[in-house]
Amino acid sequence: MGVRGKLSAEFEIKSQPESYFKRLKEELHHLPDAASAVHGVEVHEGDFKTHGSVKSWSYTIGGKKETFKERFEIDEANWTVSMVAVGGHILQRYKSYRIIYMVVQAATINEAPTVKVTLAYEKYKETDVDPHKEMEFLITMNGDIDKHLLTGHQ
Repeated sequence: MGVRGKLSAEFEIKSQPESYFKRLKEELHHLPDAASAVHGVEVHEGDFKTHGSVKSWSYTIGGKKETFKERFEIDEANWTVSMVAVGGHILQRYKSYRIIYMVVQAATINEAPTVKVTLAYEKYKETDVDPHKEMEFLITMNGDIDKHLLTGHQ
């Protein structure tokens, strides 16, 4: 059995949390327009907004072009979307891999809304590296989404 781990990061967003969650749950086909490191996406089953849909992403991380095939999960009540790896380069490095995005509304008028990104993964062996570069990539990509929404792109 591999070694399970979790990495989490939370950051403020400037766009409206409702718009941000909508982008994550049903408008991710805009991601290649917002994030230069994301080159394209292909739907294999379902569509961009249905729980259980399967998509493949192509992107560049650490100077290398990779693919990530994922099954999409939506939790409307908790403003959460998850991408569970079902193929691609990430499964060469990790036995299991799940990206969880949670949009959190500001609790008070003086606070900003946030996005919490969690990577839940299982390494093949204890000496395998934790997915820190993947987390950095996701934080940058989410910043690109926020900027894209602020500039009025639909």
